[in-house]
Amino acid sequence: MGKNIHERHIKEPEPIPRSFPQPLLATKFLLPASSHEIIVRPHLLALLNAGLHQRVILVSATAGFGKTTLLASWVRSFAPGHPPVAWVSLDAGDNVPFQFWTYVLTALEQCQPGLSRLPFAALHDTLQPSWQAMLTELINGLAQLSEPLVLVLDNYEEITEPVIHALLASLLNHLPPTLCVVLSTRTDPPFSLTRLRTQAQVLELRTEQLRATREEETAFLHDVMNLRVSEQDIQKVGARIQGWWAAMQLAALAFKGQAPPKDLLRALQGNQPALFEYLVQEVLNRQPEQVQNFLLRTSILPRLCNSLCNAVLEQQDSQLFLEKVERSNLFLSLLDEQRQWYAYHPLFAEVLRARLEQTSPTEVPLLHLRASQWYAAQQMRSEAIQHALQAHEWSWAACLMEQIPSQHIWGRLRDALLLSWIEQLPREVVRERPRLCLTSAQGLFWIAPPGVTESWLRDARSAWARVHLREEQTGRVRGKHEPEAPTSLLGEIAALQAIIASSYHGDAGATQAFCQEALTHLEGQQWAARLQERFAQARANISEGDFERAMRQVQVAWSRVKAEGDLVLESVYWYEAVWERTIAGKLHQAWQWSQQAIHMLHTFEEPQPTLLCWPYAFHARILHEWNRLEEAQSLAEQAIQLGEQTEMLAFLPFGYTILLQLALSQERWEEARNVSQQLAYVGRIMASPYCTALWSCVDQMRFWLACGDLEQARRWARGLLREAPLASSLAREKQGIAFVHLLLAESQPEYALHLLLPLVERAIATQRWYNVLEMWLLQAQAYHMLQQQREALALLSQAVHLSAPEGYIRRFVDEGPLMAILLSQLREQGQQEEDLPYLETLLHAFKPRPKAQPGRLKNEPPPTLIDPLSTREQEVLHLLARGASNQEIAEKLVVAAGTIKHHVSNILSKLDVANRTQAVARARTLGLLSTGE
Repeated sequence: MGKNIHERHIKEPEPIPRSFPQPLLATKFLLPASSHEIIVRPHLLALLNAGLHQRVILVSATAGFGKTTLLASWVRSFAPGHPPVAWVSLDAGDNVPFQFWTYVLTALEQCQPGLSRLPFAALHDTLQPSWQAMLTELINGLAQLSEPLVLVLDNYEEITEPVIHALLASLLNHLPPTLCVVLSTRTDPPFSLTRLRTQAQVLELRTEQLRATREEETAFLHDVMNLRVSEQDIQKVGARIQGWWAAMQLAALAFKGQAPPKDLLRALQGNQPALFEYLVQEVLNRQPEQVQNFLLRTSILPRLCNSLCNAVLEQQDSQLFLEKVERSNLFLSLLDEQRQWYAYHPLFAEVLRARLEQTSPTEVPLLHLRASQWYAAQQMRSEAIQHALQAHEWSWAACLMEQIPSQHIWGRLRDALLLSWIEQLPREVVRERPRLCLTSAQGLFWIAPPGVTESWLRDARSAWARVHLREEQTGRVRGKHEPEAPTSLLGEIAALQAIIASSYHGDAGATQAFCQEALTHLEGQQWAARLQERFAQARANISEGDFERAMRQVQVAWSRVKAEGDLVLESVYWYEAVWERTIAGKLHQAWQWSQQAIHMLHTFEEPQPTLLCWPYAFHARILHEWNRLEEAQSLAEQAIQLGEQTEMLAFLPFGYTILLQLALSQERWEEARNVSQQLAYVGRIMASPYCTALWSCVDQMRFWLACGDLEQARRWARGLLREAPLASSLAREKQGIAFVHLLLAESQPEYALHLLLPLVERAIATQRWYNVLEMWLLQAQAYHMLQQQREALALLSQAVHLSAPEGYIRRFVDEGPLMAILLSQLREQGQQEEDLPYLETLLHAFKPRPKAQPGRLKNEPPPTLIDPLSTREQEVLHLLARGASNQEIAEKLVVAAGTIKHHVSNILSKLDVANRTQAVARARTLGLLSTGE
C-alpha cells in the first residue's frame, strides 16, 4: 500500500458550529499521512475487516507498535466511502467531557450529515448539557442508519477523566449494529468490556498480534529503510526488539549509512529507557546541530506548522527544517494533504522532550510562552492557555482565562474546561483575581457543596478589596496582566451569595442583605445577576413558607427572562411555578405546567434535556400522589439519572426523596434502605441542614418507623433538640412534622397535637394546602388515639373535601391501616354525599396485598462483581462513601492525587456506574459498604 492512495472517502471538516467558544483543530479529524511506504499486513487487515461486524475493535499495545499506522492503512484499503470513517486523534486537551464529545460528534457529522444535529444541540446550543440525552439522541440516530459507520478514537490513553470513560462505556453497551467503535490505546480503557466480550462483540488486537513478524522486519529494513543487513543480524535485532516497530525504526536510523555497529546489539539488550538513551545518542546526536535544535525545541508542540515553529524558535525558515526532518524519516508525520501541519511520533516526541529538559531546562518555559502568545494572536485561546500553564506564566494564563465571557450560575457545563485550567493555577494566584474566584464559584455552584462555593466567594470579596485598595492608594494605571476590580463585580458576588443564602440555608435575613448590596452595585446591563437577585428574594420567601409572594416576585422578572430568550431561566421560572402550585394543593394545574415545561424543553429548537430532571421529578411526585406508581417510578428514575450524571447536589435530595416515597408506598424495603442511605450520603456532602429538612426529613422518619428503627428516629430527634433552630420557618415546620410522626409512633398524641396546632394555622394563613392536608391527617390520627372520634372524623372530612377535586390518594394510603379504618367510619356517616365516590376510590386503594416485612428480604449473599475491587480500591471506596475528595483521600492514604483519580476511575468501571454517587449506591447494593457508610 503506497503513499499515493487518495483519501477520497475522508471528508474535509465542515464548519464548526458558531456556538462552540473555541475553533476545533481540523487536523484531528484527518487520517495521519505516511511519509514513506507502508508494510502491508494482510492478516491484520483481514481481522479488522471481520471486526466491522462487532461493536468494538480494541487495538491496545504500548507506544510504537504501529497501532495508528495499521488503522490508517486499514481505512485506506476501503472502497471510497464504504464504510464512512469518522477519525478523531485525541490528545490531553480533550480530557473534558464537553470537548471530547464535541470532536466525536463533529467527526460523525462529517461522515453522516444530520446524524449529530440533536446530539450537537444537547452540547453546543444548551446552557447545561445532558450527557445521557446526548447519548440517547446519538444512539437513536445511529439506529436509523441503513449503512454501517466506523468511529476511530486514536490515542485513547490520553483520556483519564472518569466521566468520559463512563459515558463511552454506556455508549458501547447500547450501540446499534450500524456503528463500530475502534479504540486505539496504549493502555486498556478503565471501563469493563466483560459484558461485550461475553456477547462476542469485541475484537481485540494486542501486542502479540501487532508485533512485526520476521518477514515484516526483513521487508521493513530492506525495502523501506534500504538497509543491507544480514539475515543473522536481523534475527538478533528482532529477538531483542521483539517486534516493536518504533524501536525497529529508530534502530534502522542508527544503522543507516554504515555497517551495523556491534554495540547496537548490546544496547538493545537493555530496557526501554536504555534504548531511548542510546537512540538519543545514535539518532538525535548524529543530526546537524541546527536540526537537533529544531527537533528539541519544537518537541513541546503537539502539532507543528511553519508559522508556529517560527514564533517559538524566533526564526523564519522553519518550513525548510520541517521538510528536511520529514525526508530524513525522523518520526514526523503529515497531518493534512496541504502539507501545513505535522506531528512527531509520540514516542519520539517524548524522547525529545526528555532530552530538552536535560539539556536546556530553563529554556522550556520560554518556548511554551512563545507558543502561547502565537496561539493567542490566532484567537486560539484554549491552546494559548494550555501553553501558558506549561510555561508557569500564571499571570498571563489567568489574564487569558479572564477574557473568557463568564456565565451565570445556570450557565453552560462547558465551563468545566475553564475550571480545570483554574485548578492548575497556584491557589494564591487565583485568590488575587476576584473575577477568577467568582468564576470558580459560579462553575462549582451545582456540583460542589455550598461551603466550597461560599469559600470562593469570600476569596473573591477579599481579592476585590485588595485590588480596589491598591488602585486607590497608588493611583497608577493597572498593569497589562493585573486583575481588575470594578464595583459591578462586587454586585455579581453579592447576587450569588444571595442565591446560596436562600437556596442552601433558607436564611431570609442574610438573603435580603445580599440582595440589597447587589442592587447597589450592579449595572443595568448585568441582567443575569439582577435575575439571580430576584430569584434569591423569591427563594427567601419560600423559606418562610410564603410561596404566593415568591411567585409574584418571580413574575416580575418574567418579562426580562422572555426578552432575553434565556431558555434556562425560563425553565427555572416554570419550576418555581410548578412547586408553588403543588404546595398550594393545585395538583392538576401543577401537572399542566410541568407538562408545558417538559414540552418546551423537548420541542425548543435548542433542546435542554439535562434541565428535564426537575420537571420529571415534579411529574413523578404528582403521579405518585395519584397512585400511578409505575409511571412515577419510571420518571423518577430518569430524573435521578439526569441529576446524577452531572452530580447536581441541589437536585439530588429532592430526587432521592421521591424514590424513597415510591419505595415506601410499594413496600420495597431493600430499595428504601438503599435510597435512605443515598440521602444520608448526599446530606453529608452538601452539609445543608435546610435542604435536608425541606426535602427528606419527613420521609426519612417514615422509613425508620416502617422498619421499626425507633432508636435511629430518637437519635435524630435528640440531635434536633441539641442543634440551633434553622432560620427557615418552612424547614422547621418539616422537622416538626417528622417529629410528630415519631410522637404518634410512641403514643404521645397530646404532645403531637400541641406541636401541630401552630404549624397548621400558619400553613392555612399562607394557603399551603398540600402541607395543611398532611398535618390534618396527622391530627386526625392523634384525635383517634385520644378516643376523640368526633374531632378526628371532622378533620378527616375536611381533608377529604379538600383532596377530592385534586385526586389525592397516596397522602391517605401511606398513613397506613388506621387511616383506612377512619375513612371507613367517615363513609358510614354518609354526611357528604358528593365526596362518597372519592371515598370509595380511596378505600379501594387500600386493597390488601401480600405484606413484606421491612428489613433484608433475602438471606442469600449479595451479587458479586465480575472484576472484584482490589484492596486499595476498597479503601478508596470506603473514603468515597464518607464524602472525601480525591485530595483528602490522597492525603489519608499518603499517595498522589493522580493515583486516587486512577483508582476512582477503576471503581466506576468495575461497578458499571458514571459517578461517585452512583458508585456508593451500587456498592451498598453489593454489600461492599456497611449500613452506616
